[in-house]
Amino acid sequence: MALGLVFVGVQPSLGSAGDIAVGGVWVCQITQGAFGLTAEQRAVQMTRQITEVLSTPKLREGAVVSVRMNGPTALIMVGEKVVVTVAPEDARGTSVSTLELARQWARRLALGLSKALPDTEFHTF
Repeated sequence: MALGLVFVGVQPSLGSAGDIAVGGVWVCQITQGAFGLTAEQRAVQMTRQITEVLSTPKLREGAVVSVRMNGPTALIMVGEKVVVTVAPEDARGTSVSTLELARQWARRLALGLSKALPDTEFHTF
């Protein structure tokens, strides 16, 4: 059953490497390496974390998608699970701060999770 979630909920990108989508909603594109990982490794890690959220019974009932600052980085969390850490490198070259970028990604993640699990509500906070 969890394997079905991998293919239905978290879909491989049809766009560029590093694109993250869930429930048919494009969430973000990881273009920068950080924390000793390449951009591709971070994208794989984020996809795994989303798959884990979709597979966790407690989180399948719904959860709050939140953003928490952690020094210069921002954590996007579903419940108490960290899905991705947004680094200053991710915001470099954009017109928004690391915190605002994380909030944008979190809103799209909540929408995508809700579409992947239609009987479940995910809200941003």
